[in-house]
Amino acid sequence: MKGIPARTPPWAGHLQGEWEARASNSALPLWLRVVSLAYGMHALNGHASYGPGDLGLALSTLDPETGEIQGPSRQTVHHAVKRAVEHGWLDPSSTGRCLVVPGNLLHSGPPQRARACIVHGVGA
Repeated sequence: MKGIPARTPPWAGHLQGEWEARASNSALPLWLRVVSLAYGMHALNGHASYGPGDLGLALSTLDPETGEIQGPSRQTVHHAVKRAVEHGWLDPSSTGRCLVVPGNLLHSGPPQRARACIVHGVGA
């Protein structure tokens, strides 16, 4: 904005539990629910890794009429991850097995050893 001097924004953290809770909101677009899982579940290295089919299970919803759990197809999950990457919310290395928060959006504090990503094989 004109007249406001440029400055470095203050640092802030986020509560991962709140992001994780938002992932269950079926009123949100699926790509945003994927982002919410990434931000809610990432380790110190920025990776939120999942076993085969686990991401789809995490994005499942309960059908209020039948009581059945309905999960998105593997292809639908793939497209949601791709969409989140296109919007800049996830790193391009993200997959249906590992959601990666972009490095420029994450600061994990003092260097600590994080567990290695089961998909990408990287630590913190």
